[in-house]
Formats: sequence, C-alpha cells, structure tokens
Amino acid sequence: MRYSFPMAHAYVYEGEKEQGIEAALAYGEAVLGLAPKGNPDVIVFRYGLLSVDDARRVKRLADMSPLHGNEKLLVVSAERFFHEAQNAFLKLFEEPAPGTTLILVVPSLGQLRETLRSRLTALPGIKTSGIPEIAKAFVEMSGTEREKYIAKLLDRTKSDKDEEKQSARSEALQLTEGLMRVVYLERLKKESAEGTRFLADLEQFLPILHERSAPLKLIFEHLLLTLPKSLKVV
Repeated sequence: MRYSFPMAHAYVYEGEKEQGIEAALAYGEAVLGLAPKGNPDVIVFRYGLLSVDDARRVKRLADMSPLHGNEKLLVVSAERFFHEAQNAFLKLFEEPAPGTTLILVVPSLGQLRETLRSRLTALPGIKTSGIPEIAKAFVEMSGTEREKYIAKLLDRTKSDKDEEKQSARSEALQLTEGLMRVVYLERLKKESAEGTRFLADLEQFLPILHERSAPLKLIFEHLLLTLPKSLKVV
C-alpha cells in the first residue's frame, strides 16, 4: 500500500543509525514504491566520518538516472561530517536530479550547518519522542522557573566533586541539543525570524559547550533572553 505525503526531495532523520535507515527504506517503499531489497535504485551509504570525497561519490551516483522506473532513493548515514563535505552536499540537497529522493540519517541535527539543515525536511512520521525530557520540561517552564533551573545547573558545574560537575555539563549539552531539536521541528511547521536566530545561536554554542573552558553562564544567560516566547514542543 502506498501512502500520500507532502512530497519533498531531501529529508533528514535524527536518531540511531539503523533505525534511521530502516525508517528511510520504509518511506521509500510506502511512498515511492521502491522495494528496499535487491533494488539498484535504492542505495544506502554508511559512514563513520563522511569526507568531501565521500560526498562527491554520493553526488556522482545521485546524478545518475534511475535504472528502473522514474524513482531513485539514496540514504546517507553518517556519525560525523567534515564541514567541507557538508558544503559539497549543498547543491545536491537543494536540487537533486529529477526522480531522486535523498534521506540523510544523523545522530544529532546539531552536527549539521544551518546552510545544509535549511535544505532538509523531517522524514514523515517523525515523533517528539526523540526530544529529551529535559528540553520538553524546560520549554514548558515559566521564565522564573527557567532562571532557577539554569542557576542550579550552573552551580552544579562548579562542584568540587568531579562526577557532579561532569553530570551537570552533560545535562547542559543535552538541554542545548534538545532545544535545537524543538526549534527545528517548530520551524518545519512555521518559519519565524525569531526561531531562525535562536537556532543559529544554538548551532554556534553547541560546539563550545564541549570545551572545558566554555563560558556557560554567558551562554545560558543569552539563551534565556532569546528563547522564542511562542516555542512549544510540537
């Protein structure tokens, strides 16, 4: 049985690699009518770190016409990306060859640059279950509650106990990645300048949060001030 979805040509799945590939193949079969097994028009790439040469190879195969029928599906799964590889993907994901559908499977949308992410649509069937509970709860808090939560989190990052300090830093990362996902899903439904700016801030801060010397107080004070008032978990 084939289903009817609003069609796009470039999708993204955020989550575990094999689950993402399975979801991509299921979409190809249900929507595009492409059998996932023994089909030369269904190609799956699995990468740890995707290089610019890998991106060019994907592009060469994507530019080829389907061997059977009018549809072709390319699924690209990667744990990490070189920035140059993402740049090499920009034109491909913006305007692939006729009949070609691309699905990118990534562990976190935070790995993708905004220029590439803006060209992608969430794979149909995406659910909010992938959003960390910490981010859901934070979005639902009042402004005062958020300030108190951040103050406690920052105090924990200064703990004399290394285990407590690392736990707090991990929580800060999880919160930031979760907020990025919430904002991204919100923008799929409604484009907003406020959401776009906040997403750009999150994209800039996320790599910094991995550093031991990250200015956590400045980062989270900024996020508290710029968090879109209309933001909701969709």
